[in-house]
Amino acid sequence: MYFNQFEKNILPLPLKATYEKEDLRTDDFLMLKEDNVEVFWAPFEYINNEAKVIILGITPGWTQMELAFNYVRHHIHVEEYEQMMSNAKKNASFGGTTMRKNLYDMLNGIGLQHTLNIDSCEQLFGNQHHLLHTTSVLRYPVFVDGQNYTGSKPKMLKTKAFLNMINEELVPELNSLPNAIIIPTGKAVSDVLQYLIEENKIQNKTILFNFPHPSGANGHRKKQYEANKENFKAQLAQSNI
Repeated sequence: MYFNQFEKNILPLPLKATYEKEDLRTDDFLMLKEDNVEVFWAPFEYINNEAKVIILGITPGWTQMELAFNYVRHHIHVEEYEQMMSNAKKNASFGGTTMRKNLYDMLNGIGLQHTLNIDSCEQLFGNQHHLLHTTSVLRYPVFVDGQNYTGSKPKMLKTKAFLNMINEELVPELNSLPNAIIIPTGKAVSDVLQYLIEENKIQNKTILFNFPHPSGANGHRKKQYEANKENFKAQLAQSNI
């Protein structure tokens, strides 16, 4: 994990209600730069080894990056490391104005709350957070031409730096939770998981391929969700967690 490497750069950050891009997208946190692609470190390293379900995104966007840094800067040396990193991820994962609500609604619509024996999937980001592990195909925030990377240009499976991140970080992470249900958000994420299955690199039995990304900007979300909803329900009914 890289936290120890970057901790010295977190402490000088001013205590602010919110951070600007020029505060965090700096050389102090830059991990990789190739052509128009930049990868920055952010505190997304916590792995919940007790999780029953994994929600998998493409990469943390700017909003999630800021939320995670914000939590860590305000709680560093206040909370124990593991608790702080867990809470930072809980605070940031799929954070945004509408993304989490869309996610709750879709997960409840396929009955995941019944599979997990909870009242609502909203609790996964609350008092039932121990059941959830959130992560990304590319664990650390990726920006292309300064914008959030969407998973298409460049393609994840045809970019050496991205393949290295997948093999070195994602594969061991998923293999630490071999019995968890995986919910890949968006086609690009499903494509990566299909590749990892074909290459026999991961062993998870229940993967809800073609689950739509919950972003409000995803204009195909509702249509894609309805087209696959019954299949998702059937998969959950057959899962053994």
